[in-house]
Amino acid sequence: MKTISIALSFLTFLNTLPVFCLDLPAAAVKDYYIEAGDVINVNVFPAQEFSKEVTVQPDGTIEIPLLGSMRAQGMKADELEKVLTAKFSKYVSNPAITLNVRKFSSSRVAAIGQVMNPGYYEYREGMRLLDLLAQAGGHQDYARNAKVRIFRKVKGEGDKVTEQVIQADLAKVLAGDMEKNVLLASGDIIYIPRKPYSAAAKWVSDNLTPWITLFMFTVTAGIVVNNNR
Repeated sequence: MKTISIALSFLTFLNTLPVFCLDLPAAAVKDYYIEAGDVINVNVFPAQEFSKEVTVQPDGTIEIPLLGSMRAQGMKADELEKVLTAKFSKYVSNPAITLNVRKFSSSRVAAIGQVMNPGYYEYREGMRLLDLLAQAGGHQDYARNAKVRIFRKVKGEGDKVTEQVIQADLAKVLAGDMEKNVLLASGDIIYIPRKPYSAAAKWVSDNLTPWITLFMFTVTAGIVVNNNR
């Protein structure tokens, strides 16, 4: 679980694609526990410049102007209001914080880790791993595609929700094995880890190797020119 927590913490801010949200009834909001994927309108009075609509990231955090990243998942709206009020009190005189919690009306999946554009994407019936990768702009250079993990919440008896981790081999999918192209479910979080290169190996690969290649090319070109004289 520690590895999962570390992996999810690397998620960058969500993309700004427009989403369709549904306002929850006031009574439901009062007893509602904030979850990843929720959209929250944060209103800061009298400092309206700090008001913002934020999306709860897969790691359960939100990004608030002036305050930075903070935990929101698992809290009720009034609890989060009290926390924000206390934090804003250090910068704003007598702040009044109000929250309007909204939840996606359309299903979503998330791509994190070594993808070009991490974030939430709209889920559609029949969506597969490769479809999500395409929407996320493809994988990064150091992606460990053979070790992809899919985090999924599964509802069992008595509506008990359990966490499930599914292993996926994206490398085989990209090589043409479509049987490995996993069918996704609403709410899935797809994590593509980084190859286990050491910091030194990465530095050599990113900085030294291009110069060595250029040097060898120059030497080879010089030899060719001299031989042609």
